[in-house]
Amino acid sequence: MKMKKYIVLSIAMICSVFVTKAVEVDQNDTTVYYNGKTIQIKDSVDQIKVKVFDGESNSLEKIYEGIFSDGKSSEKWTVVEDLGFQIPFIEKLQHKKSKKYKMEAHWAGIGWGFANISDKNYTLNNIDGLTLKSESSNEFYFNFIEKILPFYRNNLGLTSGLGISWHNYFLDMNTHLVEQNDITNVASAPAGITYDYSRLRVFQINVPLLLEWQPTLGKNHKFYIAAGVIGGVNPIASYKVKYKDEDGNTIKKVEAKGLNIAPLSLDYTAQIGYGAWSVYAKYSPFSMFQSGKGPNVRAVSAGIILNF
Repeated sequence: MKMKKYIVLSIAMICSVFVTKAVEVDQNDTTVYYNGKTIQIKDSVDQIKVKVFDGESNSLEKIYEGIFSDGKSSEKWTVVEDLGFQIPFIEKLQHKKSKKYKMEAHWAGIGWGFANISDKNYTLNNIDGLTLKSESSNEFYFNFIEKILPFYRNNLGLTSGLGISWHNYFLDMNTHLVEQNDITNVASAPAGITYDYSRLRVFQINVPLLLEWQPTLGKNHKFYIAAGVIGGVNPIASYKVKYKDEDGNTIKKVEAKGLNIAPLSLDYTAQIGYGAWSVYAKYSPFSMFQSGKGPNVRAVSAGIILNF
């Protein structure tokens, strides 16, 4: 057990260093600078806006814009020549023109899954006083930069890249999260209030390190298996509730931000797929909250991926 714990902690530290070096986050306006690109993130009461620009100066050219809000989202790409920005599906079309097979990473794309929590014994939900609506809790992610380094016959390679994700945890039992004396606890709703929803949202910036196997089945390389770790930076966490007051008016408000969510995260992940579609599962060996400052719960999820 000591050796296992040492290995896990070592991986966490390596990924934490890798993530912090891969991205530079400006905490004041939540702007990320990566590989000559500027990523702007704005979190308001009803939505999150994400914009990707080429360059880091005052003269920026927008490449991507996404608006994500409750129940709907919209995305827009601007394709600009010679930016040095690898649009994943264009790169893969170029690969298909080549007669010789080249490995293609399976990180870039969009994914959706069910999100839940567990304890160290892998028991799901109702952990340390925190109970989720499992059918409503979810995660969405968009991965836009990928690179694979083949090292064995174009069948085995190491994949990395960059992506962003949203994790929505809907509390059950008419409860919400409150921060008192720098400690985040689960509390019942105030008297007379019944929540339509009570939601914790965590925004992450993700960098993977995955070992990917693409066996040669005749001339077919569409089947693949990938496994490894995903290191994350968590710059935004917010808590929002919706309910009706005694006059029947609908109230939606952000009750708190931060809530002692751990600034760094690490997930074990496994993915198996064929062609553009795959399924994945993730588990974090570390608590979502800072040690001693919130419920001791670990993030777990499973879902589907559409690769570009």
